[in-house]
Amino acid sequence: MTAWLPRLALCGHVLPIWAGVLLLAVAGASAPWAFAPTEAFWWLPVALLPLFRAFAKASARQAMFAAFLWAWPYFLVGVGWLSVALARYGGLPWPAAWAAVALFAAYLAAWWALAAGLAVRWSPSGSAFRRALFTAALFTLAEWTRGWAFTGFPWLSPGLSQTPPSPLAGFYPLVGALGVGFLLFALAGIIASGVSWRRWLPLVALVAALGGALRGVEWSRPVGAPLALSLVQPAIPQDQKWDGALLGRHLWRQAELLAQTHGTLVVLPETSLPLLDVQIPDEWRHLVAQALGKDRTVLYGAFTRDEAGVIHNSAVAQGRAAPFSYHKRHLVPFGEYSPPLFGWFFRALSIPMSNQGPGELLQPFLRVGETAAAVDICYESAFADLIAGDVRAGATWLLNLSNLAWYDRSAAQAQHAQIGRVRALETARPWVQATNTGVSGGFDADGRVLAVLPEWRESILELTVQGRRGETPFVRFYGEMGTMALLVLLTVALRGKNLLGSRG
Repeated sequence: MTAWLPRLALCGHVLPIWAGVLLLAVAGASAPWAFAPTEAFWWLPVALLPLFRAFAKASARQAMFAAFLWAWPYFLVGVGWLSVALARYGGLPWPAAWAAVALFAAYLAAWWALAAGLAVRWSPSGSAFRRALFTAALFTLAEWTRGWAFTGFPWLSPGLSQTPPSPLAGFYPLVGALGVGFLLFALAGIIASGVSWRRWLPLVALVAALGGALRGVEWSRPVGAPLALSLVQPAIPQDQKWDGALLGRHLWRQAELLAQTHGTLVVLPETSLPLLDVQIPDEWRHLVAQALGKDRTVLYGAFTRDEAGVIHNSAVAQGRAAPFSYHKRHLVPFGEYSPPLFGWFFRALSIPMSNQGPGELLQPFLRVGETAAAVDICYESAFADLIAGDVRAGATWLLNLSNLAWYDRSAAQAQHAQIGRVRALETARPWVQATNTGVSGGFDADGRVLAVLPEWRESILELTVQGRRGETPFVRFYGEMGTMALLVLLTVALRGKNLLGSRG
């Protein structure tokens, strides 16, 4: 059994195996502290140090085990809120829900274990700096792969943690969240390699200074007149949202809130009307039309059915900008559709409107005034290339509709908002999100917080968004695909001709 267990040396002392295992697990479990809502961005590279230190004298098998010991609690703690949707609203018993999340976390951790094994087996000869860059590149490639494999789940990717005031935030417009993650892995690997602080401290200072300087670059320019927005946050608990006896009350209450808004565009959240669009009462539409007048538009979340009978999670406009509808492109596995071979699990859930189809990859923008908004729904914000593609196609700002009440009062809301803030920085476009229970608000093109509403409170937010033109390097060079191409070239260059060699 000891052949599987890594040995950690700290301050010249080799720790007992049990202490090393505990240190790795605790470091991984604490790493989500770097993300929202706490946003202790500096903690993630610190938490990574024991993991990269464990690789120093490990075999490939031991490195895989060390990475799994770190990453499994990292994902289990970081996305443990998934259990709420499965148990409280999906109908699974709580033990089964937590078991499902634990298995899912193990799957996510397996990508890190694979990266660690390959990093040790293929580790290049030469300096600690070279080995650290090689290991960082493999871990980043693993992160990219888990972001698309089996429909992908890029949530809690380390690079998403470095929103302002982190000095690494300046690198988002250049290399995106994955590239920022590479910097985190590389810096942690260099420090953990045991080189003198006189060598690594100037490097850390240089990277921080460069990131700070990049924050001063204006990557896009204003275009057209600003747009007045109103975001409506109805704060409907998830256990009431699908209650037929309460549906009428919620519909009319949202119409009343809409009548209190002033924006040229009013935005209601995802599934704000939990009906097929054709089922929405004419009386509701008439009341909304009176509130809007001739020059305003409301965008609300509802379900639509296309000519083939496929149900879509959609955003639909009424008013001046109509007709407009957007259909969600990247669906949530198990929540909105059943992946192949998992029908048995899907049937165990009791999530309404859960058999949906995706919309087309390229869809029209919502054009209001002089702006062109690329709309996306909830989970889609996690996919950087999807958003970057919209900006390349001409979007001047980004609009997200979400319903995160599935996860109650958890970190999911804050993590989701942080992802939107990263998308704003990557694309140099304002990001606005209207949610049912929070976080509803907006971020400017430089990641600055424009305004947010308190979570779980019925509220209206009035704000102004300025459309922008111009492409960041990240957008221009095809987003994550461009970043990954650079990392593949770096990996091959560092390893040289002996890429298939082995160590340990």
